[in-house]
Amino acid sequence: MRTYSCIIVATAVTVHVGTVSTAADKSPGHALLLNNHAVVLKGFEGFASDAVTFEAWLSSSDVCNAGTILSYALDSNSTNAQQRTADFNHFAIFDAHRMIACHAFTYFTLWPDPNKISCYSKYGNHPVTSILERDGSWHHIAVTWTAANHGTTKIYQDGLLMAQVETGATEPLQPGGALMLGADQDCYAGCTDSTQAYHGLMDEVRIWSVERTQEQILDNMRMRDGVADQSGLVAYWTFDDPNMLEGTSGVWQARDSSKNGHHLPLVTPPQQDMVTIHQGRQTYDTGMLSFSNNYALNEAVGGMPEKDLTVEMWARTPAYKRTAAGLQPSELLSYATHTTGAVPFSRGITDHVFVDDAILIEKYYVTDAKVGDGNTPLSTIGVSINANPRSNKGKLHHWINFDVDWKDNEWHHLAVTWRFETGKTELLFDGVANVPTWRGSAGRWQSKPATEGGVDPNMAAGTLRLPNGSLVLGQNQECYGGCFNPQSSLRGDLADVRIWSKALTQDAIRANRFKASLEDTDGLVARYVFTADNIQEGSTDANGLRKKVVLDSSPSTMKKPLYLWSDMPRFEVSTAPLADKQGQPLQLPDSPWLDHALFLSDQQVLLATNFQNFPSTAVTVEFWMWSVDNCNQGVPFSYATGPYGDGDNSFLIYGYNNWMIDVMEENGGYSDRDSGTGSADGQWHHVAVTWASQDGHTHLYLDGRKAWSTVRGKGKRIPSGGTLVIGREQDCPGGCFDSREGAAGQTQRTYQLEYGAQDFIGVMDEIRIWSTVRSQSQIQQGIASDVKRTEVNEADVDIGRIKHNDPDLVAYWTFEEGSGYLVKDVTGKGHDLHIQQAPQWRVVGPQQLCGNGLVEGLEHCDDGNTASGDGCSSTCQIEEGFRCSGLQPSTCWPADESDAATAAAQSGVSHDTLKSTFSLDIPQLACWTHVCACRTL
Repeated sequence: MRTYSCIIVATAVTVHVGTVSTAADKSPGHALLLNNHAVVLKGFEGFASDAVTFEAWLSSSDVCNAGTILSYALDSNSTNAQQRTADFNHFAIFDAHRMIACHAFTYFTLWPDPNKISCYSKYGNHPVTSILERDGSWHHIAVTWTAANHGTTKIYQDGLLMAQVETGATEPLQPGGALMLGADQDCYAGCTDSTQAYHGLMDEVRIWSVERTQEQILDNMRMRDGVADQSGLVAYWTFDDPNMLEGTSGVWQARDSSKNGHHLPLVTPPQQDMVTIHQGRQTYDTGMLSFSNNYALNEAVGGMPEKDLTVEMWARTPAYKRTAAGLQPSELLSYATHTTGAVPFSRGITDHVFVDDAILIEKYYVTDAKVGDGNTPLSTIGVSINANPRSNKGKLHHWINFDVDWKDNEWHHLAVTWRFETGKTELLFDGVANVPTWRGSAGRWQSKPATEGGVDPNMAAGTLRLPNGSLVLGQNQECYGGCFNPQSSLRGDLADVRIWSKALTQDAIRANRFKASLEDTDGLVARYVFTADNIQEGSTDANGLRKKVVLDSSPSTMKKPLYLWSDMPRFEVSTAPLADKQGQPLQLPDSPWLDHALFLSDQQVLLATNFQNFPSTAVTVEFWMWSVDNCNQGVPFSYATGPYGDGDNSFLIYGYNNWMIDVMEENGGYSDRDSGTGSADGQWHHVAVTWASQDGHTHLYLDGRKAWSTVRGKGKRIPSGGTLVIGREQDCPGGCFDSREGAAGQTQRTYQLEYGAQDFIGVMDEIRIWSTVRSQSQIQQGIASDVKRTEVNEADVDIGRIKHNDPDLVAYWTFEEGSGYLVKDVTGKGHDLHIQQAPQWRVVGPQQLCGNGLVEGLEHCDDGNTASGDGCSSTCQIEEGFRCSGLQPSTCWPADESDAATAAAQSGVSHDTLKSTFSLDIPQLACWTHVCACRTL
C-alpha cells in the first residue's frame, strides 16, 4: 500500500458563497456517516399538509439499536403528556431493522397493545423490512404518506413496495417543526436516545411535498441528473460538499440542491454573548458561551494539574421539568488523559490506564429513597477524578455526588477542589460548602443524606494523571477529544472557567467569584473569559474550515486555547449504487496510488493456517482499523494453537469498543480485563499491542499513545504452527467462531456465545507482526511511515518507510492488491492470508475522480469536465498561464488580472470573492479523519 502525508504545510483556502453548484454526475460523491449524531434543521417549512415522500440511500450493519432514519417534531407546549409526545412524533421513520413510518402517534411500539394504539400495530405487529446488511450493502428506501385513504402509508425498499397500510393518521402535517436525520426527538430538536440512533451511511436524501408513485421512485432512485428540477421537491441533500457551506454565526451546512434553501446545519458552534450575573446584591459583567450539543475543545493541552486541583465556573442550565428536556443531564467540563505511575486499586497489575474522567464535572438528576423521597428527582453535581468506569471492571470508577438545589435557570457558581494526598473532594455551590451524599470508589458504592453526615469525601487518593491530554467544555469524552453523547451534552451557558493546579481555600474561592481581575494568580493554569476580544477567528484548517478559538487568559506559559465546534457526522466517499441517464453505474473514485483495504464482517473469513515462526517470547501486532459497530466485541486478531481452553486464545486482541488482550489463555480475570477505551467510533485508528514473556508486560497503544498496561502470560511461550484469523474469534483452530446465526464458517451455537458475537465489522489495513517488543517511538515511526507519502530516491529505494525485509518483521499485509482472494505477505515469508468469501475491497486515502467537480486527492482543480485548454487540464491540474478558484466546481481564468472579471461574470461569483478563493499554495490532500491518518473510505 502506498501512503501519503496528512501533514499539510500549505493548502488552498476554500470560500463558499451563496450560489449553488453541483458536481457533475460522474461519481456517487460523498455520503454522511452518522454514529449517534443528531443532525437537525429547526423551523423546517417544507412539508405539505396532506402528503410527503422521503427518500434516501442507506448502508448499515447495526443490529443492536432501533436506528431512526427521520424524525420531525413540533415545538409542543401541550400540558397533556400524550399529546406532547405525539407532537414530538409528528412524523418519523423508525427502526432500520423493522422499519415503520408514523405520523402523530404517541407510541411507536407498545407491548402489550390490546387496543392497537401504537404505530407498529398498524403494520400488524410484524416486521415490514430491514435495510441492515452484515456486509454493509446499500439499500434505497422511500416512504410516502397521504392524508387521503385513511392516512395511507407506503414503504418501498429498492423500489419494491414492502408495506401499504391505512394508519388512520389523517391530520395535516404542520410546518415549522424540527427535522432531524439519524435520531429520534423526545423533545423539540433534542432529547435523543442513543438506543434509537442510526449508525451507518446516508446519502441522496430527498423530501417531496407530494406522494411519489412507484414508477417515479424507480425512475429516479439511482439518478441525480434532473432531479433538482422536478416539481414537488422540497429538499435535496447529496452530501457532495464535504467542505460544507458556511452560514452565519459560524454555522456550517450541507447544501440543499433543491434550490429551496433548506441547507442542513452540520456544525453549530457555541455562541458568544455578554451577560450580567446577579446574585443577591452582587453583580458580575462578563462574557458567556451558550452550548447546545456542541463544545469548546483542545485535544492536545499541556500543563494541566497532575496532583491538587481546583476548577471554578459560572453555569446556567434549563429549569427543572418532569419532561425529557427538563431532566436531561448537563456535561460541564471533561479532561481526559492517562494515569501515570502505580495505580492503586489495581492490585499492582495496571500502571497505565486511560482515564476519560481524569476530571469530570457534570449535573444530572438522581432519584434515591435513602437521600430523597425516592420519587422526586434530586439535582446533583457529580465529580469524577482519575476515573474510567469501563476499566478493570469498575475498579477505577471514582465519583462523588453532591445534592444541590439547582432546579432553576439562574446563574450559579461552582468550585470543585481535590487533594492528591488524601483524595478529599469538596464542592462550593454559590460559595456554600456542600456535603457529599453519594460516592463510588474502587468498585464500592454508598449513599447517605447530608443530614446524617453524608458519605466519605475522599476518592482516588494518590493517583497521578498526566499533565497533557484533551480538555473539553460542554461534553463528556469517552475517548480523546470525542466519543461524545448528545443525550448528555450541555444545553446551557458557561462563564469565566478557571483551572488551578492547587486546592484553593474556601475563603479564596468566595472572595474571587465576582472578580474579573485576580490579585493572586499563582497556580492558575487556564482561564476562559468568553468576551468578544477573547474569541478570535482561527486559521483555515486542512479541510478549508475556519473555527473560532477561545483564548486562554491565564498567566500560564503553556496556553490552552479551545476551538469552538460541534460533534458533526463525518463525510465518507460514497459507494451507493447510483447510475447515469443510461442506467450505467457511476464510476467510483480511485486513489492516485491505488491504496486499498478490506471490509470485514461475519460473512468473511480471512485466515492463514500452519503459521510457522509465530513469535514465541516477544511480539508486536499493529494494524489500522475503521468501524462504527457498537454491538459486537469485535476481534481484529485471533491466533489459535489448540482447542477451546487449551490454546484457542494463544494471542487474542478483541473488544474494539473496550479493548482486551489474551495471551496463552490469560485474560486478567474480573479485576484486570478491560482497558476502558475503544476504537469503533467511525474514524481511522492505529492499534498496536506488545507482549514480552519474560515479565508478561503487555501494552496497548492507540494512535501512538500508550493507552493501557497490564500483565499477561508471564514466562509462557506462544507455540508456532497455529491458525491466524483476522476479524473473527476462534474457539478452535480455523473455526468455532463466536458469531450470530447465519455467519460464514463454523459457528458456535447461541447459548455458547459467552461474550456475544465477537465479529469485526469494519475495515482493516496495514497489519504487521514483529518478533520484538516495539517501543513507543518505533510504533509512532510506523504510523508516520503509513501516513507519509512514499518518497523514492534515484535508486528507487523507499525513504522513511517500513522495510519489508526488516529481520524483526515476521509478516506484513499491505492490502495493496485491491482485488482477488489473496492478501500477500510482502515480507516474502509466505504468510499469505486467504479470503474465503467474496471480498469487499475498499479504496482508502486521498481518492479522486477528475471531472466530477470536486477537488480531491492530488487534484489542483476540478471544473466538472476533463477538457484541456480551459485552465483546468484533463488530469485536473492547473494549466500554465491560468489561475483557478477554490470553489467547487473550480472556476479558472487567465493569469492576466484583466481577464478575471470576465471569469467572475461567467461563474456568477463576484470578482472579489473569486480572487479571495485563490491561493498560490497548491492543495495537497483532503483530510477527513480525526487522527493523524489522512485516510478516507
